[in-house]
Amino acid sequence: MAITYAELMRLANAFSESQTLLAANDLDVFTAIGSAGRPAAEVARRCKADPEGMFLLINALVGLGLLTLRKGRYYNTLLARRHLDRRSPEAISNLLWLLGHHWKDWTDIPDAVRHGRPGWDPITETPEFRRRFSLAMHERSFMLAEPTVTTIRLPLKARRFLDLGGGPGSYAIALAKHYPRVHGVVLDQTVTVARQLIRKHRLQHRLLARQGSLFTADLGSGFDAVLVSNVIHAFNERENRTLLKRVRDALCPGGKVFIVEFFLDDTLTKPAKASVFSVMMYKFTATGRCYGWREAEGWLKKLGFGRFTRRAVTPDIGTSEATKL
Repeated sequence: MAITYAELMRLANAFSESQTLLAANDLDVFTAIGSAGRPAAEVARRCKADPEGMFLLINALVGLGLLTLRKGRYYNTLLARRHLDRRSPEAISNLLWLLGHHWKDWTDIPDAVRHGRPGWDPITETPEFRRRFSLAMHERSFMLAEPTVTTIRLPLKARRFLDLGGGPGSYAIALAKHYPRVHGVVLDQTVTVARQLIRKHRLQHRLLARQGSLFTADLGSGFDAVLVSNVIHAFNERENRTLLKRVRDALCPGGKVFIVEFFLDDTLTKPAKASVFSVMMYKFTATGRCYGWREAEGWLKKLGFGRFTRRAVTPDIGTSEATKL
């Protein structure tokens, strides 16, 4: 559907509001305000910021509905206290940090499209980036883990599953809680956060986090299910075929694979969030992009999978289920 001129201008200028939020997160404004109302000068002092700049920034946050202003004091809204104050158990400060990191990726898109992919940024290999990336993925799961798990129908007698590229283990934890008789393994190149979260949820007796490469680590065998969530968009078609062959070999006969992704339609243009995210993957990864449902199902068919089922998690994200025949 064609957009209007007003919607076009809104789209072109959306970065300004986004950067207002990301700048406030970077400066720790919401944490500095906390649960008490504070005047602008005190917020600036707590954030070690210029008073004039902070005054203008927090007024903009009021305008955006993230703060309220009463009698010269600024307060977090309920939403800000829940998701933007770092002390909240549901804070998304690391997720916003990651989106801020992606800002540079987006500003370099024209150069990348002209000259080709630059490949992975070396900073993504550092332990600190990987740690915060895992935390960001966990924060992303606050609103996605539960609806994702409800789309997953494990085999009736399932007892073991593998979460391949499971990052912080958020989906494995949700799956273990949803299916109390199953045991699982989370495998990823960084599992420090996963181990912490598994202990926090007291699931050490049912979940194991293993560090290793998705392409070279011994995955084991005899799994009743393998979850591949938000993984294939980081790789090209050849790499994904290799990865899914390893998934097939790790599954027992009748076992199921569940691919959770920003799946595209057959035209590879919709939903819009998925096609836009695909551009992001062009810049952020060495070979990745988003794929269509039909593409992923085609890879799986050639590997001997069948009984395909598509389920929506959100309007933009879905789960593709297939059975090893």
